[in-house]
Amino acid sequence: MIDRFSLSVAIRHLLYYKGQTVLTMGVVAVSVTLIIFLGALIGGLQKRLISSVTGAIPHVVIRQPERQPVAVWDVASVPAGQVYLGERIKLQQQKLKIEDWQTWLQRLPSYSDNIRAVSPVVEGQAFLTRNEKRKAVSVVGMFPELHNGVVDIQSKLVRGRFFGLNGGEAVIGFKLADEFALRLGDKIRVLGPEGNAATYTVAGIFDTGFNLVDSSTIYITLRDAQSLFGVGSAVTSIGLKLRRIFEAEDLAQKIAQQVPYETNSWMKDNQQLLSGLRAQSQSSNLILVFTTIAAGFGIASIMITSVVTRLREIGILKAIGATNRQILQIFTLEGTLLAFLGAVAGAVQGIALSLALYRIRTTVSATGRTAEVFPFDLTPELVIRAVVIAVIVGLIASWYPAWRASRVNAIEVIRGV
Repeated sequence: MIDRFSLSVAIRHLLYYKGQTVLTMGVVAVSVTLIIFLGALIGGLQKRLISSVTGAIPHVVIRQPERQPVAVWDVASVPAGQVYLGERIKLQQQKLKIEDWQTWLQRLPSYSDNIRAVSPVVEGQAFLTRNEKRKAVSVVGMFPELHNGVVDIQSKLVRGRFFGLNGGEAVIGFKLADEFALRLGDKIRVLGPEGNAATYTVAGIFDTGFNLVDSSTIYITLRDAQSLFGVGSAVTSIGLKLRRIFEAEDLAQKIAQQVPYETNSWMKDNQQLLSGLRAQSQSSNLILVFTTIAAGFGIASIMITSVVTRLREIGILKAIGATNRQILQIFTLEGTLLAFLGAVAGAVQGIALSLALYRIRTTVSATGRTAEVFPFDLTPELVIRAVVIAVIVGLIASWYPAWRASRVNAIEVIRGV
């Protein structure tokens, strides 16, 4: 229990020795500013990197698995017409269809509160032709309002519309539009892999910032895609968007046990990226540790100097009745208060610096789309953690100088021995 005498003396010391107080607070403030700045910057870079990988794809994809040929000797009884001999032939993606997708569209959200959105999709490769020009493109058929919850297109529109897309209309990437000199209302012809062809009107142009998507993707309605790829009323896959994307693999494995289809997560396809993110996080933690240690040594050295210069004052306090416990509390309180005040000042500086640099933007697209030069991810948890760490370090760093102060012999220091 802290008594009023110890607290009063500690506060008076801080106010009287202003230079020392400001110096100690400055050491802590710089450390906390550095922790917040680097933590927010590294977090923002990681967030941008993850977004560049997952921003244009579902976090979990459910699709029909490829058929595997079975050897005759591995089958007990072979029904006529169901044995394939020879080399394995990979079926085209649009033939791997899900017939009962409407049932799973209703069931999947109940499997986990982590599922934010579900979108049935018909996707395949086709050719975009206009005049004499032809290019291979990826055609995605979907319900715009549902699919936007999985891959955000509406907010990335440069012109036109995405929601309310009608049959016979298409939304394309701005690079693809530039390449074919397309504008809103122009007609495009899409040729499917089996010779099916359809003409669509350009209803929207988007700029996602992902080069592959913007230069080779066409969005059409689900019914139009079903007709183009000849899958009837089926879909080729179901995409899921999650609230906690790093739980994607666990959720994919959980869903795989409940649906008769193959599930795949973005984490499974990006192991190298995840390894790099873990290494980056470890580097961030090392920076945090060394910065904290430096702040601790700074506080400890200043407090030790303070004790040495105040030996006669400590002796007088003991002579008038201050106990060893009270002396210990006085200097421990000084270190803790200095760490707290410095941490608060550092938190304000760190937040202000991060916000100021976050406002610096640069143009990253021909459409005028801008992005942050410094992609900070500043969270309340990061600020609170930095302040708490600083206070704990201040408490620990001030304990030894406080203990030395409590062991001072009052008679010897008053005599000047």
